[in-house]
Amino acid sequence: MRLFNQIKHISRLSLYSPIYLLICGFVTYFSWMTGNSLLGMTILMLIMCVVLIINEDILPILPCLIYILFTVSDNNILNEDKTWPVMIVLAILLIGAFISHLISYPIKFKNYKLTIPLAAVTIALFAGGIGYASIKQYMFGIIFMFSLGPCMLIIYYLLRSYTRPPKSVDYKRYVCYIMLVLGLFVIAQMFTYFLRTDKPLVELIRIDIINLGWGNRNGIATLLAISAPTCFYLAFGSKRFAWLFYAIGLTFYACIVISFCRSGIFSIAITMPILLIYSFAKGANRSQLLITICVFAIAISSLVLIKMDTVSEILNRISDLTFTTTGRSALYEESLICFLTNPMFGVGMGYTGNNLHLADFCIYWFHCTPLQVIASMGIVGVMAYGYYYFVRGKIMFSNLRRFNITLSLGIIAFEIQSMMDAGSFLPFPYVLIIVVLTAMLEHNNSQESKVFMQSINIVKE
Repeated sequence: MRLFNQIKHISRLSLYSPIYLLICGFVTYFSWMTGNSLLGMTILMLIMCVVLIINEDILPILPCLIYILFTVSDNNILNEDKTWPVMIVLAILLIGAFISHLISYPIKFKNYKLTIPLAAVTIALFAGGIGYASIKQYMFGIIFMFSLGPCMLIIYYLLRSYTRPPKSVDYKRYVCYIMLVLGLFVIAQMFTYFLRTDKPLVELIRIDIINLGWGNRNGIATLLAISAPTCFYLAFGSKRFAWLFYAIGLTFYACIVISFCRSGIFSIAITMPILLIYSFAKGANRSQLLITICVFAIAISSLVLIKMDTVSEILNRISDLTFTTTGRSALYEESLICFLTNPMFGVGMGYTGNNLHLADFCIYWFHCTPLQVIASMGIVGVMAYGYYYFVRGKIMFSNLRRFNITLSLGIIAFEIQSMMDAGSFLPFPYVLIIVVLTAMLEHNNSQESKVFMQSINIVKE
């Protein structure tokens, strides 16, 4: 019995090692690269089931939960006959594991900061379209209603209730490592795509043909913009390898430029300088950061000299990328018309128009968070999302320490990009990641507040 407990203890601790995260990342990249998406999903979901059964803390399921979508190399996977039977069986196993976890570790109900805001968002999502949408239109968006509303509320609540890592585990570094590994395999997928395509790099700038299956250049830029600041946080706490984490973070930013995503480039043009200024002013290992920046500058200068013609052509094409509505003005005008048509509840998540081609399992995206809210949910949506963003802002800025600052800069980059893209209404993986990071910020606020109060000694006279 003692031997079994020791094995169980060692197994639990291994879930918090970088090796575990790298294994999850390798499974994701390998299944994507070989086109075995279903195999990758199966492995990751089975790992989640095991973790839920043996571990009270829910953090180790996050790598699998976040990475699972990135196994998809072909967006037609949901149309394959073998996909749904396997997914149904895996879903049943996962639900069973969750029930087992809830029985083993009963939940203590608390009103966490985002509980009511996410409940309000859920109500707004399901109320959207009342008085306008037909039953058919309403049902067309039902999957997104459940994913963006109840699903995110449940994930958030479970995270806040079951974030209970061992005392020896630094949950802040663990979360940042999850995002670092995510950024690494997304870059690996992007360059694998570049190697496989027969299009020259300059053509990839002009034509939006980057398709990784789970997403395009916008998705790549979004994830890297969120992940890059976490690398800087890891650098702040590592004396020997700070240069490595700084280099990875700067590489993420460079790859956003290489992706030629206009909204991504615009978002980091705002957040990256703030992060660099903060890193020099309030961060740590500044000398290693300065050396890393100098090495990057030398490497880029050398590349420019060696490949002058190619770089010149790329720069010419980048200069043509204007930060306008990029043809979305018709969508923006349509969103206002939708709002005026039914101002109280909007036209609903199942609305379809004529200015956007809809792929399978997609809703009608207006490519701007505020416009999506007013068009789909009307005044009710404005009130719900306004409350949601207000509380999220309080969580982000109530504790201005390194962890909160770095993660918040990634979240802000996401929100800036979502002003020109559909990220805020793509539940997996984007909204999921934002909910996870916000929950971790809230958990950190509660932990650091306790530490602060405990550090005050009250002397009785």
